[in-house]
Amino acid sequence: MARKTCTHCGAITDDSTQKFCTRCGVKLPDLLPVTKIGGIPVRALVGALVLVVIIVIAVVAASGLLTVFFSSPSAGSATTGQAQVEATTSLPSLPTTTPLPTTPEIPVTTKTMVPTTVPTTAATTVTTKQTQVTGTPSPTYTVTTQSPVATGTSQITLAVTQVPSQPDSSSYTSSHPDAPYIDPSALETRIHELINIERQYNGLSPLSYDSFLADIARGHSYDMSLRNFFDHTTPDGRDAHARGNWAGYPCIRYYGTYYTEGISENLYQGYRYQTYLTAPNGTIVSYNWSSLDFIAKQAVIGWMNSEGHRENILNEKLQQEGIGVAFSSDDKIYVTENFC
Repeated sequence: MARKTCTHCGAITDDSTQKFCTRCGVKLPDLLPVTKIGGIPVRALVGALVLVVIIVIAVVAASGLLTVFFSSPSAGSATTGQAQVEATTSLPSLPTTTPLPTTPEIPVTTKTMVPTTVPTTAATTVTTKQTQVTGTPSPTYTVTTQSPVATGTSQITLAVTQVPSQPDSSSYTSSHPDAPYIDPSALETRIHELINIERQYNGLSPLSYDSFLADIARGHSYDMSLRNFFDHTTPDGRDAHARGNWAGYPCIRYYGTYYTEGISENLYQGYRYQTYLTAPNGTIVSYNWSSLDFIAKQAVIGWMNSEGHRENILNEKLQQEGIGVAFSSDDKIYVTENFC
């Protein structure tokens, strides 16, 4: 049977139906329904839990930790730098998490192929009588004295020949410090070698190299780089035939009952680099620079894949050639190949 305990004097009675304490007369509390967990009355468990909480609070209060836990530091003293503690009921702020350092963004680069300029159709030899060019020479040309000599079967007709202006040596150095230096003479020589390889492969005799013809070719390449055009005819209206006549090199070839007159010409325009990489904003970040041999092969391959240029290279009646290269400030490479 459930027992009742007097809340006033502590007297205990075994009669659960008794309403008043027999010792002091105070009304006894009503009995709560008895519930057990694991055989232990719930009231006993609750009482034990309350007792534990009271003991913990007492211990914490005695140690002074309760004040610290329920207080937050003030701004502190400007002179001593020590923080003052003031009572507060607010919970302490959680520590601020320091954000992880961000990784610098790596620019996504786009590979851009450099377009290859298709060489202009070559000029062919003509069979008209030699004519002298009249009028004032283009300001891009200079005049030098050279004794008239025979070059192969061609003829230099002027006692005072006119040589086009040649590129300045500094123009062959790129403005990009990481660009390799391309020796212009070595590039011209390599292109000439590759041309003769193509001729010999097709059963033809090699072409001899004519330095005066190379001067004329180099002058045209230089003119194109300065005036930013790419054509056999200059802005002044001079084609390869007219430029040869003006220089005193009409390239007259005799074949018994007939003769031909005029320089034949192949042109090529390329770049110092094969490809370049750009950042997302379009800025070029790096170049894939071409070697001397790569540039020479690209020029000859381009000509051999073009019908008109191929006919000039494999013309069995032509006997000599001159190669002239010039570089522009934007890293373009101009190659002129003159035949006679």
